[in-house]
Amino acid sequence: MVQNTLARLVKKEYLRSIIFPLLLIEMMLLVAYFWSNAYVNATTKTALIEESKVHIKELSKRSATIVNNEFKTLSSLTRLFQKEHEHFFSTFNPLHVNTTDSTYVQTNSGVLFNTQKNEESCSLFFSNAQKQSPNRLEKAIATEKLDPFYTAILQSNTNIAQVYFNSYDSMNRLCPFMPNALGQYAHDIAIPTFNFYYLADAAHNPDKNVVWTDAYLDPAGAGWMISAIAPVYKGDFLEGVVGIDVTIEHLIKTMLSLQLPYRSMSMLVDERGNILAMSEALEAHLGIKELKTHTYDAPIEATITKPRDFNLFTNTTNPLAMALSRMIQENRAILELQHTQGDFIITQNTIAQTRWKFVLLLDKDSLLKNSTQLKAKTNVIGYLALGFMGLFYLIFLGILLARAKTFSNHILNPLQELIEATKTFKDKLTVTQIERSNIVEINTLLDNFTAMSQELQELYDSMDKKIKEGVVEHMETQKMMLYQSRLAQMGEMISMIAHQWRQPLGSISAVTASIKLKQSLKKFDLKCEQGRADQEEFLLGAIGKIETYIQFLTTTIDDFKNFFRPEQQQEQSSLQRIIDRALGLIGKSLSVHQITLHVNNTSSNSLITYETQMMQVLINILKNAQDAILEKKLENGTIWINAYEDNAFFVIEIEDNAGGIPDAILPKIFDPYFSTKAERNGTGLGLYMSQTIVQEHCHGSLHVENKAHGAKFMIKIRGEHRAN
Repeated sequence: MVQNTLARLVKKEYLRSIIFPLLLIEMMLLVAYFWSNAYVNATTKTALIEESKVHIKELSKRSATIVNNEFKTLSSLTRLFQKEHEHFFSTFNPLHVNTTDSTYVQTNSGVLFNTQKNEESCSLFFSNAQKQSPNRLEKAIATEKLDPFYTAILQSNTNIAQVYFNSYDSMNRLCPFMPNALGQYAHDIAIPTFNFYYLADAAHNPDKNVVWTDAYLDPAGAGWMISAIAPVYKGDFLEGVVGIDVTIEHLIKTMLSLQLPYRSMSMLVDERGNILAMSEALEAHLGIKELKTHTYDAPIEATITKPRDFNLFTNTTNPLAMALSRMIQENRAILELQHTQGDFIITQNTIAQTRWKFVLLLDKDSLLKNSTQLKAKTNVIGYLALGFMGLFYLIFLGILLARAKTFSNHILNPLQELIEATKTFKDKLTVTQIERSNIVEINTLLDNFTAMSQELQELYDSMDKKIKEGVVEHMETQKMMLYQSRLAQMGEMISMIAHQWRQPLGSISAVTASIKLKQSLKKFDLKCEQGRADQEEFLLGAIGKIETYIQFLTTTIDDFKNFFRPEQQQEQSSLQRIIDRALGLIGKSLSVHQITLHVNNTSSNSLITYETQMMQVLINILKNAQDAILEKKLENGTIWINAYEDNAFFVIEIEDNAGGIPDAILPKIFDPYFSTKAERNGTGLGLYMSQTIVQEHCHGSLHVENKAHGAKFMIKIRGEHRAN
């Protein structure tokens, strides 16, 4: 008989299989699919970005032109405003002014202001900075005839927040009317010290043109704004300055609100790098908050401009601000920037009217959103193909296994007798004679099996004896573990009893000491009836307190004795009653140690629960909070108790200001025998028992977390609601 080796039979069957070549081909196809998908997507994104650069550059230029036209319109109105005032002062004669107008009032300090006559009236505020100037009242009343012109200018353009004229001697006429001008302005305000005045004087504006200010805080209470201003001369004398204001908030809403099919942000930057206005979305990227409004706690006495954080040229910490600074200073038209919070395409254009920069930032993620979604869809198709291929190979594997079954019979038939022999050996530990096969490897296996069976039989006999000895030892170990468990429970109850008795015993001691002290000092005059009555009243009160404390000590023993008995009864109670009973025991201790206690209870329903055990839980947690406060030696030790109802749960929260529990031990504080008070006789069972009571007896939860000032324990228990 020709014998076949097992390796030869396996090799023949393996060569008939084609699964590995097929797998290799399929994997190559999938790799090619995903690679081509990624390549096409990357190429598409690149082309889209390049196309968008051209588009966004043109859009930015067009937007800058629109903004420039708005500023140009406002500049033209300012020029018209200037000419009207120059005409007024060229004809102004104080001798022709009737000064009996009752709507103009002068205060004792020399401040001149007006009240509103009609809807077109403007505010007049004349500070006392130069109250000795001649013809102040005449000039104030005479400029009233310009009010309709002020109103017309104000209503001619929705971008205008207010219009005004400021004189060299600190007169301000402003529209719309400001009812609280006397309270808003500083009474000695010097108008020429503000940027909306001095930027138009001869030193700063020798050509007498319209100029635009930086962003500043308006003293009239309109918040942050920029102004178009122009000087008003009478001959060579500067009578004052006219101005048209645009608030930063309005500037953002109108001129910087671009409607694009993708996310974009814009900003205005002056020639010195100051951010005049920016979109709200830019705030997070630049780390600053746009100044749209301001609280006027007191009248403003000097120009307040935007903080240093709003200057791009001096910012050395924010990557986006530094990139924008380089772009503006180098006058680059377009820039691609990878930022920690996103990738941007940035363009800039100059506002010709003001020489400011209009900067537009386009979010690449928004731009490439459709391309990214398309790539995700094609990837899903690839994953589906991969799943289909896996399903196909599962079916193919089933067919292959069916063929392998025929192949395995060549091997398994000779092994069947060996299998039966192993069963016999397993059941009876006896070796049977096995017929040899025509396969070399199997015959070798049979010989080895026979030798192994003999060795195992000898090993079994020796191990049987050792196992019987080990069983006896294991039973003794189990008894010891049970004994330790009972000792742990007993020690835990003793610790809790001692913890609960400390305060009542101290109170009893205090009462008896009070009795002894009053008796020794002979506080009561027993010779008279009133003295005897006072002594009787005092003794009855003291004895009553002692009886109350003794009754509690007895109740505590009974409660702990019945703690683990299944026949323990629940009772009707309330969160208020539980808290009051607990504080009745530990409240005095907190007071003695000058620990402030705040209690807030909004629970109004009764509940069915284990009242005494819940009271013990509160005392445990309050005592731990007291110990932590005393250990830290806090002078302002405070504990907060907050009780309320949350759907089906009754909740009690206890929080202290002792600094919290170290993170390293926080997960361990509910473990039995874990304590940080080893030096102070801590048993490590208080919180463990508290959690056991809440979880196993009250079907609730007890957990702890660190808050800003200290540890916060939260007790949530279920209790059947009973309406009060």
